[in-house]
Amino acid sequence: MCGIAGTFGFVDEQALALMQKAMQHRGPDERAIWTGDGLCGLSINRLAIMDIAHGQQPLTNQSQSVHVVCNGEIYNHEALREDLEQTTVLRTHSDVEVIAHLYEELGEACVEYLDGMFAFLLYDSRRQTFLAARDPFGIKPLYYVNDAGRWYFASEAKALLAAGVDGSRIRLLEPGCYLSEAGVHRYYDLESRKRRTTADPRLLFDVLDASVRRHLMADPTIKIGTYLSGVLVSSAIKAIAAQYRRDLVAFTVGMAGSPDVENAAVVCEHLGIEHVVVPFTLDEVWDLIPEAVQEIENYNQMLVLEGLMQSVLSREASRRGVRVMLCGEGADEIFAGYGVYRSMPRADVPRALRSSVTQIGNTECLRVDRATMAHSIEARVPFLDPMVVEYAINLPVTSMLRYDGERVVEKWILRKAVEHLLPAQITWRIKQAFDDASGILNVLDRVCGEITDDDLRVAQLRHPQAGLQSKIGLYLYRLFRSHFGDMGGSNVFDLFGHYPTLQSALDHRSPRTWGTGEDAADLARLHQGITQAIA
Repeated sequence: MCGIAGTFGFVDEQALALMQKAMQHRGPDERAIWTGDGLCGLSINRLAIMDIAHGQQPLTNQSQSVHVVCNGEIYNHEALREDLEQTTVLRTHSDVEVIAHLYEELGEACVEYLDGMFAFLLYDSRRQTFLAARDPFGIKPLYYVNDAGRWYFASEAKALLAAGVDGSRIRLLEPGCYLSEAGVHRYYDLESRKRRTTADPRLLFDVLDASVRRHLMADPTIKIGTYLSGVLVSSAIKAIAAQYRRDLVAFTVGMAGSPDVENAAVVCEHLGIEHVVVPFTLDEVWDLIPEAVQEIENYNQMLVLEGLMQSVLSREASRRGVRVMLCGEGADEIFAGYGVYRSMPRADVPRALRSSVTQIGNTECLRVDRATMAHSIEARVPFLDPMVVEYAINLPVTSMLRYDGERVVEKWILRKAVEHLLPAQITWRIKQAFDDASGILNVLDRVCGEITDDDLRVAQLRHPQAGLQSKIGLYLYRLFRSHFGDMGGSNVFDLFGHYPTLQSALDHRSPRTWGTGEDAADLARLHQGITQAIA
């Protein structure tokens, strides 16, 4: 895991150094700047997870004509290595090295053979061209600016600002795409993976079990933890991973007596796993919000508040020596886990799920990446393994949403798949939003008391590009501008403020009603937002 940055069309070592410094939190182990032939420059902040002794980047092919820096993990690197070693010599056991050799054989098509979470930047000195690529669901980020043929790239947008580029011109490479001087090309499309799959909990367990095992890939010295909220998804990941790593540590954040803390304790006692609870007060949360906006690079209330909680957990995990954390993001998007799916027409659910998954790179994955990497921790998301996504997204809706005689149960097939590993009170617990169940949501009351209706109306007229609909949104946007100015320009809402499928409901959340299942108006607004997003 790393923070990567680069330039193409010119080399400015000062710009590379400034971008590198702005992302030093992403990789504290090693730093390098490579300037090559003067046409391309690459920089790296390395968080060493694989081949700690020899995996320094940039890594190259055998002739050293291809140079690559990569943020992420290539989970099928050993299988790729077996084929590559028939014709070439690999000098390290780093998963990243296979990218350089695979590109040498296949060119841009190499991206289609990579299985993992990644954003990489590659320079081909023979052709004097570059290739930038991002994984199918956007687990890892990559921003860029094209300034009249002078290209800048970075894992975080703030690094581009540090290099002095025009922040209004920053763009985000879309998930499942690669970029060259010829433009953006999509290599992965979830729509092309449509096929009805068999609704078998045992088969789902086998697929998820294989994914979790792959996501435990690390040097034997690396300490691995999990985030645990005490609901189905994080508990399932923990229970499966504990079969292979008994030294896992579970981390839970929440106010004393909150549902997350109490249920997470039940899971850890059941599994016999070490449990670390990180408490907080609302005053502490309030004080951390400005820092969270800067870390997350966002002003969307869900991403900032949940990112803040994840950052608090990550700080404690890092303090205890953890380098890799398993997360449950993606499960609600592929198993109809959000409450709105219980009330929407069944015919709309498949399109809504696909829409959520294709957008997750700039919502949940963005939050997870920033909140963990701010403390030099690599987050891994087994539910976003393509084999899991493609199995789940093609299930019949009735296997995900099932009426049990009293209510519609979401994620039904996932619950059945892991019920043999968990207590029933966890397996069948109703989902609550992370910020609600942890107790943080009440901080919204303080914001609403500091910003008037007139303040909001004036801001909406002054900043129409920001998509401001609520007082909390305005409060966070003011903090965002104090850190980043006009970053994103006319695209600021889509890049740094939007939560596409949930935005309508988020703009009207209240501390008293959200997550209780009692506010039909919230569900109606959320349903409307999803319908508009997938139209």
